[in-house]
Amino acid sequence: MDVQFLPKLPQGKWFDYKVSVIHLATRLKYSEIHDNQESATLAQVLVRAVARLPPFWVVFTDNHMVFTMKYTAHPTRLTAFDRQCQALGIAHALIPKGKPWRNGFIERSNRTDKAELFSQRRFADNEERRYYLCLWEMEYNHERPHQGIDNQTPKQRCRQIHPTFATCCIPI
Repeated sequence: MDVQFLPKLPQGKWFDYKVSVIHLATRLKYSEIHDNQESATLAQVLVRAVARLPPFWVVFTDNHMVFTMKYTAHPTRLTAFDRQCQALGIAHALIPKGKPWRNGFIERSNRTDKAELFSQRRFADNEERRYYLCLWEMEYNHERPHQGIDNQTPKQRCRQIHPTFATCCIPI
């Protein structure tokens, strides 16, 4: 799971943030765009991702304070994200500090999103940007083969690994 800064839109005051979760075995991706990157917001994205992706028991994140308080003055405090992981029964694993390549799947996905969606068009407003992200994500999950899963689409891989998963690959 990761957060990507998005360019400010002409009428926007601040940056927006794309929050993405990738299921490592299938490469299925779920993303949302928000106007903040607060821990409670990311916790709710995780809840929706759990409902839409095949089962998973560990979520990997970087060490940003929205995910963990480990490297702050209060390392034992839990963020809203940590509490939500506990409530869902999902382990929260942190990548080593200063090593973003350890979360390479999501970093590569962010780069692909930027190159193939966000840099390709100008968006009139946030609603249009969310709409095109949804279309892009459907293409990413249903039509775009991935080298890391033997040139299958995430949809094909999901059906192979999780044949009984009812919502596997259903557009959002």
